[in-house]
Amino acid sequence: MNLKHLQAIRNVLNDLEPKQKALPYLELDSMMLAQVVEVAKRVSQNDINPTHVQNWVRRKYLPNPLKRKYNREQVANVLLMNDLRDILSLEEVSHLLGYVNESLLDTSDDRINPTKLYRYYSEIFDCSQLDWEKSLHGLEKEVEETLAEEEMPEEDREKVVTTLVILNLLARANLYKQIAKRWLSSLET
Repeated sequence: MNLKHLQAIRNVLNDLEPKQKALPYLELDSMMLAQVVEVAKRVSQNDINPTHVQNWVRRKYLPNPLKRKYNREQVANVLLMNDLRDILSLEEVSHLLGYVNESLLDTSDDRINPTKLYRYYSEIFDCSQLDWEKSLHGLEKEVEETLAEEEMPEEDREKVVTTLVILNLLARANLYKQIAKRWLSSLET
């Protein structure tokens, strides 16, 4: 792998906190909205503010906080919703979380506690994030093989390779998104 590409990716990844860093907060009985938002900001790539969470409560994606405090299940759902909201609409996120736990407003019908769901999700996500280098080595090798016959100055080749790697990362992200969205739309709650 091109050292510049590796370093660029490492720089991005070094800025990201592991999702599992939120787990100790899910052990607390309750949190104020500002604390929930702070935890979500630390472990997500999405910007979040109190208005987002208040909007989710108002739109009935989350139950009302009790005495202005969010319980651990609500916090886990906020973390999941925040992670998914750039990929899916809030209706789709609600559909997915409702598939496993029926109503997000009622925990009595849950198949799995949202804090456990978040814990499992974060463990899997953090492991896959660690596996990025292997996957990118393969991608860059594919790009180099594709350009093997192409003659161009080295500076141009580097820019073309970089562009193709980024384009393919975006295309793969979109492919995964489309697979997930189509699968999600086929689920019955």
